[in-house]
Amino acid sequence: MTPFDLVAWPKATNTWTNRTTGKARTMRKLVESTHVSLGGEIGSPQDWAVPYLDDEHSRYATGLLAGADALLLGRRTYEGLSAAYPAMTSNPFVDRMNSIPKYVASRTLTKTTWNASVIPGDVADFVADLKRQPGGTIVKYGNGPLDQVLMANNLIDEFHLLLTPVAAGSGQHLFEDIHDAPQLSLADVRRFASGVLVLVYTPKTG
Repeated sequence: MTPFDLVAWPKATNTWTNRTTGKARTMRKLVESTHVSLGGEIGSPQDWAVPYLDDEHSRYATGLLAGADALLLGRRTYEGLSAAYPAMTSNPFVDRMNSIPKYVASRTLTKTTWNASVIPGDVADFVADLKRQPGGTIVKYGNGPLDQVLMANNLIDEFHLLLTPVAAGSGQHLFEDIHDAPQLSLADVRRFASGVLVLVYTPKTG
């Protein structure tokens, strides 16, 4: 058994019908993973979440990324991750983070590195089309302005909130860029020995 086997997050289960062939196809799942403090802060997790990045977290993060073949990132998250990961010591997670294709939503970026490309045109249309293409899970790290577009178009399938037992005290808050109150259903809870809870929410239907 490898670390990839220890956390088996489900792959896409949604389906859509191809208008040309009339056949139902499985849609790729878009999963957002975000560290959040007890006060709801998500900004600058490098200042408060690092002590909780233990072996259990590594297995979770590696397992989630193992089932993915694309990352979806906002500009701020892209800039932070792309500045850090290329210089990190090699391991399965870091290697996968550096090699996996990345799509960045930005109105200001003109050049990218780190195997990333800026999303052309309408972000919602691009992501919807990406989900209809064959492949694995699409993972999005962080929570911010991009979520308003994605949630308004029902494009996020799961929110993985890593509730961390620390009081950050200040900073950006979860869903602070969302103008409508999202209705979510709790789908799963995983408890780490460190006190971190992985709360898995899905959009509420009906």
